[in-house]
Amino acid sequence: MDTNHSPIISPLTMRESARGITLTSIYDEMLARRELSVMGDIETPMAHDLCQQIRLLDATDPSRPITIFVASAGGSVRSGLAIYDAMRLASCPIRTVCLEFAASMGAVIFMGGDDRRMAPHAELMIHDPLIPQGAGGSALALQETSRRLMQTRKTLTQILSDRSGLTPKRIQSLTAKDTYLSAERAVELGFAHEILSTTKEVAHA
Repeated sequence: MDTNHSPIISPLTMRESARGITLTSIYDEMLARRELSVMGDIETPMAHDLCQQIRLLDATDPSRPITIFVASAGGSVRSGLAIYDAMRLASCPIRTVCLEFAASMGAVIFMGGDDRRMAPHAELMIHDPLIPQGAGGSALALQETSRRLMQTRKTLTQILSDRSGLTPKRIQSLTAKDTYLSAERAVELGFAHEILSTTKEVAHA
């Protein structure tokens, strides 16, 4: 277990009412606005929570969009695909916004959005799936690991191809190594639809 990561602390907002002052998690406030976050490592507990939140918001109002903010260096492929599936199975439109850096499965989740936007200085990074830590054993075990890894590669290639409009061959040429995409390059290749701009930038343009 990695103990070097600091826990994510949920900021609190203060509300005053006739019953006094109450403190509410900012994530509860975001949920009420149909805004969700994919921050940090993608793993089973966070994937389960996010899938439940997507299903809840979709059932509450299948016509109103959900916005998912993504800032993740990736993590579990299985957990990431669970989130991607929940996004694609939802009836309501889903917007994704890359705020900082979306890599590996973080980039795949970002690509799950119907409307994909990036902050001006945000980056995507895509690559082929990596060999699982601790993989080893007999020759047959290694053969099965290799088979599953290639199947995962095929699945992820098809997702990126379908969502970007690039051919699978082009995707595989990009994912053969760590490929970093600026916001401008991501839009050019079809990974993102738009770069966010601020009112200040527009006013001075």
